[in-house]
Amino acid sequence: MSNKKVIDLKPTTRAAIFGRTVEFFKATDTRRDALAHLLGKQWSVPSQRYVNAEHAPIIRVEDLSAKTANPQKYEELRAAYIHANDKRFGAAFAGFTLKQIAAMTRDDVAEHKLQLADGNKKPQTKAQKAKIEKFTKAQEKARNKISSGMADMRDTANVILAKPSRKSESAKPKAPKLPKSNTAGGTDSTNGNVAEREIESGTAPEAKGSAVPFAIQHPVLIEVVNKLAQFDIGQQAVVAESDTLQALLDGLNRALKANHKIKK
Repeated sequence: MSNKKVIDLKPTTRAAIFGRTVEFFKATDTRRDALAHLLGKQWSVPSQRYVNAEHAPIIRVEDLSAKTANPQKYEELRAAYIHANDKRFGAAFAGFTLKQIAAMTRDDVAEHKLQLADGNKKPQTKAQKAKIEKFTKAQEKARNKISSGMADMRDTANVILAKPSRKSESAKPKAPKLPKSNTAGGTDSTNGNVAEREIESGTAPEAKGSAVPFAIQHPVLIEVVNKLAQFDIGQQAVVAESDTLQALLDGLNRALKANHKIKK
């Protein structure tokens, strides 16, 4: 985290961060608006984007990363994620809930490992080693859950602020290429059946049989469609049910509804 001198947060600030973050992870329709409020933004129907709100930002995007955050704000965000997801995960961490295992101090961990090893400082039997290994993996699993939650918030914050996300920065797609189509007069690439055209973007090979709708022109969207087509049905289901994609769909649906009202 940052080494800058940190001023203690006001109780109202703590409450705002905790409450809005819990809403982000529990709500569906208002999750993005909850985070936008923390970032000092609000949705504008006329401009169809997030604009500056009347109140000052409560957090920055940097506060969503442990390395750059105000430590107190990050801990409040982290605590809110744990609170919002504790019941959902249940005792999935070697018998502990997310809240229980995340609250363990070094002494707590050492004492629990001692119990798992039947009082031995080092495990003596295979059963003892297996128990400790299971607990260690549960700790890592809990850390990964929290890290993924913070990453989800960062990605959503970048969407709200119209900044490149960590995913779009790592993927630099090439301009879409239209393969030449054979026609009755030769190989003029501007002719042919539009439905038969397949657009390939980026360095990843396009999935067999995937045809991107011609109406989609942006190279990033083309790459997304092509990459999704390479997943099997199970992997596609995981992506479809992710919080990040659900937030994106929520924003798209809201924008389409607003456009429909304007056209009326």
